[in-house]
Amino acid sequence: VEQESLSLQLLKADEEAGVTIENSEVYKELNRMITEDADMGLANDFSINIIDIVDSGTENASLLFLAINRLDEPMKNITFDYTLGHDNGEYVWEGVKVNLTEQDTGIIQPNHAVPFSLGITPEQEALIDTLEQDNQVVKMDNFKFESVN
Repeated sequence: VEQESLSLQLLKADEEAGVTIENSEVYKELNRMITEDADMGLANDFSINIIDIVDSGTENASLLFLAINRLDEPMKNITFDYTLGHDNGEYVWEGVKVNLTEQDTGIIQPNHAVPFSLGITPEQEALIDTLEQDNQVVKMDNFKFESVN
């Protein structure tokens, strides 16, 4: 089944602050990635993709994600418990609460992706660097959202 091409959506807080895809290096890069891989995301589902570590090695280091809405309805106030770790039992996060509020994130339209990030410590960053497709554990539990009709 051919999916509709994915489009990048600004975070509501960024949009209100005057950020555009054109004036932001991060959004420009995300837009390039989405353009190159327009089928990103799980069909008929919500998913998150790990993008990269931002501000590596600083106290502001964070892991950047794309939240991807492939449902046929707009979504808001998305919450879930996120686990990311190594199959040897070392975890970057184990059930950390992620809350993509309408106030900050906005309403994620169908076939759209918005960025979000989670702060990381140097220890977490070192562990992330050891994760590969075949050794990582990724879970989203207690997933909830409000649909916008």
